[in-house]
Amino acid sequence: MTSIKIEIVLILLELYIKFSAALRSTSLPIGGLFNGLTLPSSVRVFEKMVQKSSTGFYHGRSLESSVIDSYSISLEMCPFTSDNHGIAALIDARPTDGICDTICLLCNRYNVSHLSIGWETTETLPTDLFTFQYHPPPDLISKAYIELIKFLQWDKFTILYESEKSFKYLEEIINNWGNPNEPILFRKLDPEGDNREAFKELIKVAHMNYHIIILDCHFSNVHKYMMEITQVENSTEYLSFILTSLNAYSLNFHEIPALMANVSTLHLTTHINDVKWKDLGINTDNEPIQLETALVADAINHVGKAIRGMMGDSRSFNFMNIPPPPELCVRGSKTDYEEVAWPLGNELRAALTQTTIKGFTGFIDFDEFGKRKNFHLHFSKLDGNSRFVSAGSWDSRTNIITTERIVNDRSKVLKPNSKIRIATKKDLPYFEIVENSNGTFYRGFVVDLIEAIFKQIKNETNIELEYEFYKVADNKLGNPIPESKKWDGIIGDLIEHKAELGVADLTVTAERLAAVDFSTPFMVLGVSMLFKQTEPPPPDMFSFMKPLSLDVWLYLATTFIVISFILLICARMSLDDWVNPHPCNLEPENLQNIWSLYNCMWLNVGAIMTQGCDILPRGPGSRWVVGMWWFFSMIVTASYMANMSTFMRNNRRNNDIEDVKALSEQTKVSYGAVQNSATYKLFKNSNDTIYKKISMVMDTSRPSVFTLSNEDGVNRVLKGKGKYAFFMESSAIDYYTKRHCNLKMVGPKLDSKEYGIAMPKNFPRRSLIDHAILSLQQIGELTRLKTKWWEIEDNVAHCENIKSDGEQDIGSLQMANTSGIFLVLGVGGILGLFVAIIEFLLYIKKMSAKDGVTFYEALIREWRVSLNPRELHKQAAPPGSAIPASTTPSTQGALS
Repeated sequence: MTSIKIEIVLILLELYIKFSAALRSTSLPIGGLFNGLTLPSSVRVFEKMVQKSSTGFYHGRSLESSVIDSYSISLEMCPFTSDNHGIAALIDARPTDGICDTICLLCNRYNVSHLSIGWETTETLPTDLFTFQYHPPPDLISKAYIELIKFLQWDKFTILYESEKSFKYLEEIINNWGNPNEPILFRKLDPEGDNREAFKELIKVAHMNYHIIILDCHFSNVHKYMMEITQVENSTEYLSFILTSLNAYSLNFHEIPALMANVSTLHLTTHINDVKWKDLGINTDNEPIQLETALVADAINHVGKAIRGMMGDSRSFNFMNIPPPPELCVRGSKTDYEEVAWPLGNELRAALTQTTIKGFTGFIDFDEFGKRKNFHLHFSKLDGNSRFVSAGSWDSRTNIITTERIVNDRSKVLKPNSKIRIATKKDLPYFEIVENSNGTFYRGFVVDLIEAIFKQIKNETNIELEYEFYKVADNKLGNPIPESKKWDGIIGDLIEHKAELGVADLTVTAERLAAVDFSTPFMVLGVSMLFKQTEPPPPDMFSFMKPLSLDVWLYLATTFIVISFILLICARMSLDDWVNPHPCNLEPENLQNIWSLYNCMWLNVGAIMTQGCDILPRGPGSRWVVGMWWFFSMIVTASYMANMSTFMRNNRRNNDIEDVKALSEQTKVSYGAVQNSATYKLFKNSNDTIYKKISMVMDTSRPSVFTLSNEDGVNRVLKGKGKYAFFMESSAIDYYTKRHCNLKMVGPKLDSKEYGIAMPKNFPRRSLIDHAILSLQQIGELTRLKTKWWEIEDNVAHCENIKSDGEQDIGSLQMANTSGIFLVLGVGGILGLFVAIIEFLLYIKKMSAKDGVTFYEALIREWRVSLNPRELHKQAAPPGSAIPASTTPSTQGALS
């Protein structure tokens, strides 16, 4: 019974072997070429997949070589494929470094499809028609990296590479970089040696932290380089990396907690735990799938689908006489290869070109030259948990990166017990160090500003940031150090990462922007001139006499008296000026002449005052004299009025400098600025003729007109007695003019500039600070802080705003200069009152003697009558007295 069972088993086994041999004779052989540089998982996946498909349209076997170089492997291929063991397609899993080597050439000579897992230069693909490149072509990968650099908003970068093959792999990045003004830095890394000195030179000297760093290396060496970088640079949060290895996404950085850099990468495969991998014996939880293994699996699936399509679903193709594939042996000539080339190679190549699948690395599709197309690259960023998280994807058809989720930069993760160091300099009203019995504390505008910004950040994001101030050693804002790439002052500390923020009266300039970044401006200002107000001349109460000189006034008075006498003589001599005192009496006994010296002088006064008079001369001679006097009076009055207007305008006009043009055209007033400041460079770098002249004068002036600080410049202006002007920011001028009332800002602002908070390039919390500043502007907090520190704090003088010369009111006449006119009026009025009183008293005396009453009685009587405002009439002569004879001739005839 046992022997019968054994015989049955042997028969079944023989039948199975014959059936399998029949199937194998109608299926196409596929080979998988592996060597010591390929992954064990790739071999396992190949064997597992061909084993599952051994009864299908193809069968396969792995060809494992013990050598590495291409020529030695090609010699081994001959025995591998001899004795009817030829292959129709070769899945080549070896790294080829972009070269179509001997194996590639043999496959193309024998019309055997060469399914390459590595990449190849696009120049050789059109001649190697039987090579299919499953790895994305390097020219498209380079385009993806260019878009990623733009997406991350970087304008300069550094390439760190392990071998020269990187120049082929990244050729498109180098050739198509659109910013020729920013050179690309290259540094070669030693995977076996120590690279810390190279990193130190790049980060500390060349300031590579201002670039994005493209790290092109084997993904297994990434940790080594990152460890060396953290040993050189403590502030890695300012560094940004792009890892070119398509396997880098599988790395985690828990072993490098000091690395806070922003790290990005592109990749074809994902972390998805696919059931298909488990079916192939790979647990993706413990063993991340690398690109090589995924491409091997995709190549097997792709060629299998292509063979099925070529043979047809009816399997009618199996019964055809399939010619065996040739041996892959090196031959002597091209003709020898053509004679034994596989006849079905073109059909399989066409099937592979037309077949598409959705594989582990995405969509598998080839163009006519075997170049992969229409694929996506996943874009991932390193998160706060030291793992890569998918953030988007790049499409080879559109060359666009699409964001699928927001992944916070790793650099924004707060370090434990870390404080943001803020560099500043001592300069009121911005920053002051106060030491007293309670300790040391800081005060000033920037102290309140930073407190308000960080408070706003906490309110908006619930992120509480700790910070601390310190004063830079040289108390400077920052200027380039000659013959070096370093800076001094606040900017220098930011570049060296001694501080994270720099806050002071720090102007945003193009030169500084090349070295550091700036926040949204918190103050807008401009450059202007600080000048000391000249002492105003003492007011002259008799300034109304200034239009005419003293001798002219004397000549005028003399002429007035002389003309009055001449008019008197002419009027007394002229017969026409003797008139009938009683016009009704046609035959008067006597004639009357009204022209006394008093009336002559009154007429002349009325003429020169342009008021006229109620009496006029009648004789030709007297009228001629009066006419000439009127003409003279008109000229004198017009000249006085014109001179008076000009004198008053000139008297109010300030002879100080009014603008920068006037300043450049004079030599009495010197002018300067802070040495090497942004204000000085405004003139130094300007193309304006006036500004260049000012710069040249400042550079050549002796003694030097430059100062070390704004405070020194202000003191020099105060001591300069109006002979020194100082160029500085308008915000500083506002501060000092409110505390020194004899200082003023002259002329308009020469430019427009801004103060911003400086920070190192790629500062991770810049967006938080920018948003906080905008919020503070919107609610008016920045205006309140400026008012506090510019107008209230430490302000004893509380000076009112002084208008510049161009804004002063030149149309008003000051009381101090017109008081003389009021004095003349008052003296004249008092003198007239005194004359009227004397005349009144003389009249009282005369009336008391005539009426026989006492002087007191006559005074009381006349006082009651003459000075009673209710009485508009009085008797010609007081009661009890004779009517006095009129001795005053009538003026009726004179007026006729």
